[in-house]
Amino acid sequence: MLKLNRDEQLLNYIKEHDLQSYMDTDLLSIAALYSFDKDEHLIQTDSRSDYLYFLVKGTVMIYSYSSDTQNICIDYSHPATLLGEASSLWEMTPQSNVKAMTSCVCLGISLKRYRQTLQNDVRFLQSICQILSYRLNSGVNLANSLTEPVETRLAKFILEHEKDLTFSYQLTTCAVILNVSYRHLLRTITSFREAQIIEKHKSHYTILDYKALEELSSTVSL
Repeated sequence: MLKLNRDEQLLNYIKEHDLQSYMDTDLLSIAALYSFDKDEHLIQTDSRSDYLYFLVKGTVMIYSYSSDTQNICIDYSHPATLLGEASSLWEMTPQSNVKAMTSCVCLGISLKRYRQTLQNDVRFLQSICQILSYRLNSGVNLANSLTEPVETRLAKFILEHEKDLTFSYQLTTCAVILNVSYRHLLRTITSFREAQIIEKHKSHYTILDYKALEELSSTVSL
């Protein structure tokens, strides 16, 4: 974690992602920019975070451990996501880890200095309620998705991340997000290729049969 002394860039991020709309408190006066390296943790389950973060650049993974110590990806987030509102803000020990999947930049608010300010900000508390409601529903969706075939989960993921019929997401990261082994993911991709749904290139995959992916993505596990 490295603090970035870039006030102009901080203001630009606030405007770009409309972050001031989350609260009545002047965000520019209480926030600073922080950078995180790939694989660096922003929040860990064994310690309380002293910061509330808005992710403004990069991708993070929110994960926990199952009973057999395997990582379970709960969610993955892109700008502009609020991180730490369910635990850090209330001085609770986090139940999930947040790790940078890429180099990330966050707008951070020191909770040692501004916890009380945020807890007294009515608009901010309303924003928190809305975010927590969304994440509660996301938890239900996660539980449901884990019962789906890997083919269904992969098809949904490709459709979500394709651009101009090109899918170039890093497969190791994709496996973590889909909660499957890398080997199983490769077998599934091979089956897609053999069915001529996708075609492999050096650094990406081209979608050959978009309709087939849509049909796979709507498969219901019995």
